[in-house]
Amino acid sequence: MPGPDPDLDAALRRLYGFSAFRGPQREICSHFLRGGSALVLMATGDGKSLCYQLPSFVGEGLTVVVSPLIALMDDQVAALRHRELPATCVHSMLERSERDARLAAVERGDVKLLFCTPERFRVTGFLDRIRARGVARLAIDEAHCLSQWGHDFRPDYLRLGEVRRALGDPPCLALTATATPQVQRDIRATLGLDDAPLFHTGVDRDNLFLSVHEAPDDQDKLERLSAVLERTGGPAIVYCALIKDLRWLEGELQRRGLQPMVYHGDLSAHERRTQQARFQASRDALMLATNAFGMGVDKADIRAIVHWQLPRTLEAYYQEVGRAGRDGDGAFCELLYREEDLVIQRNFAEWANPTAAFARELIDHMEQLGDRLHAADVDTLRDALLHKNRHDGRVDTVLRLLRSAGCTTGEPGHDLALARVPDDDELADWLPDDKRQNDLMGLLRMVRYATEMHCRKATIHSHFGFDDDFVDDDGDEVGCGACDVCTDAAKWQDAHLPQTVPVPRVDRRAAVGAAPEGDDPADATATVERGDWLDVQGLGLCHVVRVHRRGRTVKADVERLSDLQQRTVDLRRRKWQKVRE
Repeated sequence: MPGPDPDLDAALRRLYGFSAFRGPQREICSHFLRGGSALVLMATGDGKSLCYQLPSFVGEGLTVVVSPLIALMDDQVAALRHRELPATCVHSMLERSERDARLAAVERGDVKLLFCTPERFRVTGFLDRIRARGVARLAIDEAHCLSQWGHDFRPDYLRLGEVRRALGDPPCLALTATATPQVQRDIRATLGLDDAPLFHTGVDRDNLFLSVHEAPDDQDKLERLSAVLERTGGPAIVYCALIKDLRWLEGELQRRGLQPMVYHGDLSAHERRTQQARFQASRDALMLATNAFGMGVDKADIRAIVHWQLPRTLEAYYQEVGRAGRDGDGAFCELLYREEDLVIQRNFAEWANPTAAFARELIDHMEQLGDRLHAADVDTLRDALLHKNRHDGRVDTVLRLLRSAGCTTGEPGHDLALARVPDDDELADWLPDDKRQNDLMGLLRMVRYATEMHCRKATIHSHFGFDDDFVDDDGDEVGCGACDVCTDAAKWQDAHLPQTVPVPRVDRRAAVGAAPEGDDPADATATVERGDWLDVQGLGLCHVVRVHRRGRTVKADVERLSDLQQRTVDLRRRKWQKVRE
């Protein structure tokens, strides 16, 4: 039985230094502490994490938080440990010895808040160990990921209902910023929250200005982006759908004297962590990123978010623009709409939706490989079923579903094996026939948002089930006052944007020449980054494609200028010298 409700206001001041709760935070914390479950819909930046953090530190027992992103949980744990609060996380990026040490601390009762990814529950022994410790509360962050109809479906989230039951049905908070009524129903059904109350703050962010610029070509986009950055300054994020477009844009902005950071899947893990950390600490940075960037970024002062291409869904779009203006000051969010970009997202919708027949074809092929399956990687399996296209994710999707359902063991390229073969009913359940059509309808709603001259915020609010029609007492539509349909963008910027911090520029006329790095290469490796030019002994002039750091080992994938061939160079074992542009 839960104990008496503690003084939450005093705990908030003592543990976090905050003077008051925001919105329904106090009510949610109190409800959770008293043993109640709930569905929590709070706009990005409204403080969802406090709703499970505070109860875990003032209540008895262990709270387990399931989060989809390792970087996010690392950041949260670091912040909590800085406050000397007993929190930890367990995930695949840690060495096994470190994972065991952290779980041992949980078992001893030294930890009150444990973060993990949903995939961790597939690891043998993990569920048993925390079940033996006893779980007082369970929180599911980014809960929209458990719905196939959401914008970021992750198969391992589907098992969290079973996990909750295995843990003895502890009180459960399901939290998300973006969930349509259909996704809310899925969350409730999967987690057993049918009668749990709904707490929500709506989706309105009145300090965000939403705008759409229709562009005839990429040069027009570039001019418009430059104008936006000139007015808003930084920090700013530009989202690109394709890595090749991101690279082109990076080059164009560099030619204009800008120094953008970049974040995408072709970077090494070290480079992604470094770029995220630099952006987090910067007052003026410009980040070019694919949609992989942002979920783990808790940065309050982002002044502009620009979408270089149309996102696939309104949910994804609103989650991404919601990362701006968390400090409460104004922020400008613009979508650069070009009709030709529809092909990109249309293809993504096709590639993200394998049919049950496609899944059966892949499974049959895996069975036919026999023992050879152990060494088969994702590219090998793709080549057997698909025309070469790096964006076609149907094989990846089926492999994730098989892994989540316990049908496979090992990993592609590392002892992959079929543990059991799903039947046709299972495949039909995993891959409903109408999923592709639903995704295409989501894209159509995104197009309508961009092309119909109707209040942008009213369109979004309606999509999420809120009847914010922005009407006056007489029922006349007055508009939101914070989108390009309802008001003049320049006037809004003058009234609401804080003083501009210019995005940094560099003098491109700097002399070309060698940049001495000192005699000890161990001291110089810290300065090497993607995009640098190195004069490498035995190779000559080389362009750095990516940098890998693990412990004291520092290696660079470089492209040799003389033959454009890629090689990997151990920077601590080979002589080299950086060359300035």
